[in-house]
Amino acid sequence: MELWWNGLILPLQIFYGIGIISAILLVIEAIMTLVGFDHHNLAEATDQFGVLSVRSITGFFFGFGWSGAIAIRSGLPLTGATAVACVVGFIFLVGIYGLMRAMFSLRSSGTLDYKNAVGQVGTVYVTIPGRQSGSGQVEVLIQGRLQMISAMTKHFHDLSPQSKVQITGLVDRGTLEVEPL
Repeated sequence: MELWWNGLILPLQIFYGIGIISAILLVIEAIMTLVGFDHHNLAEATDQFGVLSVRSITGFFFGFGWSGAIAIRSGLPLTGATAVACVVGFIFLVGIYGLMRAMFSLRSSGTLDYKNAVGQVGTVYVTIPGRQSGSGQVEVLIQGRLQMISAMTKHFHDLSPQSKVQITGLVDRGTLEVEPL
């Protein structure tokens, strides 16, 4: 490798150096992500717009280094090769930003929001006293999970176990309002 490196002109050494170092950093980032050492403050230290992160900047330099070396090898002068390298690097930066934004949009907090139960059909599990004189429990599918939740009804009669109900609203943060079907 020493002979190959020493035979390169200075601009090629710079472009290859940037490309090689950024490729190594991208591999390290990928390995860190796979083993779970992808701390958001380290790997995704972003500016206020979220475009500049360790990954996107590394992607810029990866595209910059390798495309600059290819442009020099293709016979472009240094200024043309630098312009091509900047454009390709910017494309890599925006591409990685877009991919990361798409991946992070898939995250879910896992917190149940009982508002998502409104309109769903559930099954009474524990008798629900009529006229909101007490609470019972219903089983309802919320956000893909079958949950048992406290419930009350304004209906005049008690709602017995195994009867179907429609969730019509929330009494409070942890109690659903239901009506018989």
